[in-house]
Amino acid sequence: MEITLLLKDPPGGRCRLYRAYAEALTEHAQAQCHERFDGLPQQPELQAPAMLIDGEVVIPEDGVLLSPQDIGRTLADTHPEAARLEAVLESTLETCMQEWS
Repeated sequence: MEITLLLKDPPGGRCRLYRAYAEALTEHAQAQCHERFDGLPQQPELQAPAMLIDGEVVIPEDGVLLSPQDIGRTLADTHPEAARLEAVLESTLETCMQEWS
């Protein structure tokens, strides 16, 4: 699995959350993560913060913030452990929210 993060410089709250999601996927699914601060030339309309998994843009259902469910839906067709990884990401989200409150 290859994750591409489009981040703002300096990274804000959503960027930090997306980075935490990517770190969790790297640890639990042996994903490779690449961070970009300059956008993607082939998709100039895509703005930071954003996450792509194997080149597919993960679209937030609420239009603003990626949730573990959004990432789980993206993984569902291609990764056999999508449900387990979604649970890992839910824990990651809870940890981030506790740290930031």
